[in-house]
Amino acid sequence: MATVYVFEDKNRTFGAFWENDEGAPFMFLPHYSRVATEMSKLHGFSVTARHNPDLYDVKFPELHNLAKWNFAANGIDVDLSLVSELITPMGCFHPRVWRGIPKSPGFGGYEGVAPSPLIYSSRKQATVAATSLFSGLVELFRYVEPSSTNDHCFGHRARELLILACTEVESHWKSVLLQNMQKPPASPNLGTKDYIKLAPVLRLKEWRVTLKDYFGYRFIAPFESWDIAKPSQSLEWYSAYNAVKHDREGKFEQAQIQFVIDAMAAVHVMLAAQWGPEIHTNSFMGGFSPFHIISMPTFAPNEQYVCPSVQDGIVLNQEIPFGI
Repeated sequence: MATVYVFEDKNRTFGAFWENDEGAPFMFLPHYSRVATEMSKLHGFSVTARHNPDLYDVKFPELHNLAKWNFAANGIDVDLSLVSELITPMGCFHPRVWRGIPKSPGFGGYEGVAPSPLIYSSRKQATVAATSLFSGLVELFRYVEPSSTNDHCFGHRARELLILACTEVESHWKSVLLQNMQKPPASPNLGTKDYIKLAPVLRLKEWRVTLKDYFGYRFIAPFESWDIAKPSQSLEWYSAYNAVKHDREGKFEQAQIQFVIDAMAAVHVMLAAQWGPEIHTNSFMGGFSPFHIISMPTFAPNEQYVCPSVQDGIVLNQEIPFGI
């Protein structure tokens, strides 16, 4: 299989290049086209560039210099010292594990995977479920304002929403884990001791959100405290959920609004970590959320997915487990 080389320029424009099995050089610039194109070995490159240190750097292979020449023709300045080898094989991706570059002013972002009907179905079902939960949270805010003063308020509706949000998070955990395990689990009874394996895969501790319409409310990092030594208790909102689910009368005061908000934020993060942050802003593929992402993981070029179109609109898309 071809070694794929990847980079980002100073504007976070992503590109890739490689040689196929026959030795033909190809380039992939997805911001312009999802189709990989063969690089041109123009006479100017062969003659002029080799004798111009600004155009040809002898410290790097000819393929890299050819790529720099071809990308420059598209207005992309490639720093060859920052080029790296792609980790995930070309045409492959880990199911429900997002890798991409989010949109920014003047930049359209990068999504390495073109959704298949199955991916779209799972994603759409998840956004419908989340939108329903978020509507319940907003309705609760009509009666109790989200603030530090009210964080410890508790009640029956808060308990119901806490249970619903946490079971939705568990549903996501289970689906992502099962699709990315090296082999089937030894026991069908999965728990947080298993689900915490997703924390480094989805980089869950690095996601932070806040409520959109309540300026001054605290920042929320729902997975920041997740500890493998205490996989259930270290998530305070999840521990509260277990308490009020199994012992309403004895632990009713754990059904606090702060834990409801944290659990709902965890739903928001799980969707973004699987399908990208734009799932909450793209009206076609996403749904409503009362949360806004304020920080998230940054994925290096070699952590991205490269799934180019090859011909007739066909996209190389093959799921491979992450290997948990």
